[in-house]
Order: sequence, then C-alpha cells, then structure tokens
Amino acid sequence: MPTKISLLVLGAVCLLAGAGAVAAVPEPAATAPSFNAMIDAQTMRAINANPELRTMLGIGGTGDDTSDRLTDVSLARRDGIRADLADSLKRIQAWDRNGLDAQERLTYDLATWFYNSQIELMAHAWAPAWMPMGDSTYAVDQLFSAPVNLPQFMDNHHAVGDEASARNYIARLRAMGDRLDQVRENFEMQVGQGAVPPEVALQGAASQFRALLQPVPQDSVWVRSLQRKLDKLPAIAPQRRAELLAEAAAAVQERTNPGYARLLASVDEVLARKPGNHGVWAAPQGAAYYDAALRWYTSTGLDADAIHRIGVEEVARLEQAMDARLRQIGLGNGAVADRMGQLRDDPRYRYADSAEGRQQLIEDMERRLADLEPILPGYFGRLPPQKLEVKPVPEHAQATSPGGYYYPPALDGSRPGTFFINLGDIETNTRWSTPTLVYHEGAPGHHFQISIGQTLSDLPLLRRSLNPSAFTEGWALYAEQLVAEAGVYRDDPAGDIGRLQAEMFRAVRLVVDTGLHRKRWTPEQAIDYMRGKTGMKESDVRLEVHRYLVQPGQACSYKIGHLKLVELRERARTQLGDRFDIGAFHDLILGNGALPLLLVEQVVDEWIAAGGVAVASK
Repeated sequence: MPTKISLLVLGAVCLLAGAGAVAAVPEPAATAPSFNAMIDAQTMRAINANPELRTMLGIGGTGDDTSDRLTDVSLARRDGIRADLADSLKRIQAWDRNGLDAQERLTYDLATWFYNSQIELMAHAWAPAWMPMGDSTYAVDQLFSAPVNLPQFMDNHHAVGDEASARNYIARLRAMGDRLDQVRENFEMQVGQGAVPPEVALQGAASQFRALLQPVPQDSVWVRSLQRKLDKLPAIAPQRRAELLAEAAAAVQERTNPGYARLLASVDEVLARKPGNHGVWAAPQGAAYYDAALRWYTSTGLDADAIHRIGVEEVARLEQAMDARLRQIGLGNGAVADRMGQLRDDPRYRYADSAEGRQQLIEDMERRLADLEPILPGYFGRLPPQKLEVKPVPEHAQATSPGGYYYPPALDGSRPGTFFINLGDIETNTRWSTPTLVYHEGAPGHHFQISIGQTLSDLPLLRRSLNPSAFTEGWALYAEQLVAEAGVYRDDPAGDIGRLQAEMFRAVRLVVDTGLHRKRWTPEQAIDYMRGKTGMKESDVRLEVHRYLVQPGQACSYKIGHLKLVELRERARTQLGDRFDIGAFHDLILGNGALPLLLVEQVVDEWIAAGGVAVASK
C-alpha cells in the first residue's frame, strides 16, 4: 500500500523543509530575547517566504497576508537560500548550549541537525531553488514537483470563504504563469548540468500537464474548484459569482495554461532525447547526494550498504511470519508472494468496481477508526483534539498518486486532518489491506503524531511543525504494529496478513531504494524484486519504484524509524520492568514533537535513567 505525506510532504515529508528562501536575520543571538524566540523568528521568516506553506498551515488574514501569491523559486534565490541557511545555523551556534534548559537543548540539537542537513543537500550545483527535501529533488517529476501539486493545493488548501479570498484565488491563478516559468528555469538548469529526471517521471508529469490543458478554461480543474467553493457561499450574489468565475477562466487562459504549455514544451524536448531511467547515481556527485539524502531521511549514520543488509534480513524474517499466517487460513502451498496473489484475487475480499463499492470502502475505513476510539485511551495519555476525515483522491490525480496519504490539519483549526484514499483502481484496495492503511495514515499513525505535535504550544513552532521522515514514517509503521498488539486482528487473520505484507513492503523498500540509487539497479530489477517478495500487483509496484526514483532515500525512512522505535520501547520495558507504562512511553515519544532518531534515543535513555519520569518534556 503506497503512502506519502504531503509537503511532508508535505511537504513530504516535512512541512518546513519546503519553506524556500528566508529573509535576512534581523538580530544576533546575543540580543535575541530568548533562544526560543530566535528559533521562532527564523521559522516564521521561512514560512512567510512561502505563501503556499502559510496557507497549508492556516496562517492568513494577518496584516501581511500572502494568500494572493505563490512562492518565488527563481534561480536567483538559490544563493540567498544557501546564505540564509548558513547564517541561521551560525546564530544558533552562537548560543551556549549548556546554558539552555532541557527542552531548549533539544531544540538546539534539532535545529542544528536540520540546517546542517539542508546545507549539505543545497551544496550541489544542480540543487533547485528550494530546499530539496521539502518539495522534490527534481524540478519536474510525476509526484512531488510543484506543477503537479499545484492543482491539489488550490483545491484542498486555498479556502474560499468570502469574495476577498475568491479574488486571492484568482490572483494565484494569474501568478502561476511566472511560477511555472521559474520551475522551467530550474528544470532546464538541472538538465543542463546532467541531473535529468527519470524518463518515467517526465512522462507522468507531461501526461498530467496535458490533462490540465485539455479542457476549455471555464471547465478546467481550477475553475471547477472555485465554483464548488463559491456554491457554498450564498452571501455572494449569483451574478457576482458568475463574474468571479469568468475572471478565473480568463486567468487560466491568459496565465495558467500558457505557463503549463511552456513547461510541457521543455519537458517534451527532453523526453525526445530518451534520457532513460536512472537512480540519482547518474547525476553529478550523485553518490554524495544520496549519502546526504540518507542522512536526512533516516536521521542516522547508517550508510547505503548497511541499510541494504538490514532490508535483506527483515525481508527474510517477514517471509517466515507471512508464511505461518497464510497457512492458518489454508494457503500453504507455493511461494509467499504467489499465495498473497491468491488472497488478493479472492472475491470475498474485494470491493465492487462501482460508486457503491467505493462508498462502501470509505465507510469501512470510517468504521475502523470509530471502532478504535475506545481502545486508544489504554495506550495514550494524550489524544489529538483535531478531527480526522477520510476523502478520496481527486480524480485528475488518481493515475499517478499513491494509494493513500495524509494532509495535516490547519494550525488555526479551520481544516481537520485528512486521510486521502486513492479509489482509481478499486482492486488495489482489498478488505484485508485497507485496515493497515487506515491505521498508518490516520489513527494512531500520522494523524496522532502530527496533530499532537501541533498542540505542543510550549515548544517553538519548528518543533511543532517539522516532521523528520524517519520519525514521522517510523511512527506510522510502529502504529500499524501497535494496533495489532492491541488485538484488532484477533478475529481477522486476513487483516493481520495485510499488516505483515505492509511491513514487508517497507522492508523491501530498504533493499530497492539502495539498489536503485547505490547499486545501480534498473527499475525492472527493482520491480521484479518487490513483486517477488510482496505479492503486490505489478501496477502498484511500478508506481512505487517510479516514486523511489524521484525521491532518493525517503523510502528508507519507514523501516529504519520503525525498528528504532520498537528497539527503544523494548529497551525501556526491559530496564524499567514493572515501572514501564506504555501510555507514558507513547506520550514521551509524541510529547516532544517529531525529532531525529538520534535525539529520540537520547530522550528515551534519559526517561529510563529517571525511572520512567519525563525529563526533557518537563
């Protein structure tokens, strides 16, 4: 089951890593009112430089509202980004870490890790004009690049509650021409330096651009989205709504569509050269970039060879577990992957390929979440106050989107957390596989971790918003295991097989990602390996492998994070004995915000040394 966090995605995967260029730092650390105030100032400058991020975080309507603008990603911004990253790090290091309190020291270490990681990634000459791991490694790809994500951003995040916000929506449509030209400049720069996106990524992006350009402007996804929003505002007179829609159509015709057409022409020109499908090893200094990406995504010092070995070992362990569970339901003959194919094709576990079947799937997911509500208080002292909704992926994005992903709630409470499920290929969503996806993307996975993180008002905004991938994805995979331990599959052995397959899927990712980007596997080699170990459909596997090609290292974060969290829990259970409390452990993990794994380990060890009493969280 493919998953992603938006502009974790969010992006990717983390909300602030896509913040773009930051403004000049106003004062040295010595004159800042406090360490946390300085960190918040740095964070807010990053957010304010990225209007889309401000909108996603629910920051708007202030004296300096930017909701009528899009982020400047021109090539001219790159040197400014590098300088600002270095200056922010310098100002942090000017503080005496030993003079800070426990939480401030965690913030110091987190911010230092963050800036060092981004500086390392931005050091490459072909790095685009944004922090690479926040948006996408390549200026154009089929999944994470700005021109692919803009339609969903406008539909899901640009709220229209009155005429002023509708005019801002239209202003953003007019701004897209320049924004897309900036993306094109980055794309052509990368191609010129030899950092060419994989051919499949360009083909996928080009098909989406053509789909956006095909309708007449008044029937475009942009205008249809605005119309849906305006239809919910009876206070705006019908004539004025029609005028606003006409203005939006004109903006699409004059600015948005021409920007996409120019970008499409550049992409088609590169596609005509048949660039092939290679891992990041093929880019200039690609090996160094991949090493840096692994350090960023896993927040460990594990190198590609070590991660590959861990993946091979976990795959072998999980094959044995899946074999045992499959035998319990009468599937005892043949390779594990073949038996998983039999389970996938069993009509008892399928949803009807119809509107009714898709609605049933949504309702089953909502029921799973409802059934979990009375169980979770036994495992958590702190529960997220924000609501969680389940929605289908928009139709225009289904062909190239993962099977499910989570969008965080707005900080101001105006938007709940949302689990998006891809209903395009209904056969991918079986009754035994979807429960695990619910627990990973929803509760107690991404929704718990990110939503609780947003409520930690005593922590600096960076601590409440940044989501290092190994922590975020590791927690979500840990959540899959936790609900199994809580007994949700006691009478659902097929559902538990789905959980094991999902864990196998993440273990295989360790092997495949390092295979593609370090061992120079072809996509076909990766596809064959993944199919042979997971039993997933070839179409799903192909989408996954094409994803790994354009986001080097990220796929390794899930299992590395999961293994570390389980290791730390069992360390605490062993050393604390009767004093170990599972709810207190989870509150400790989530109550400090998302941290790099090396800092998570530090926090847990301090907790153990204090006899199971939180130290850094006080």
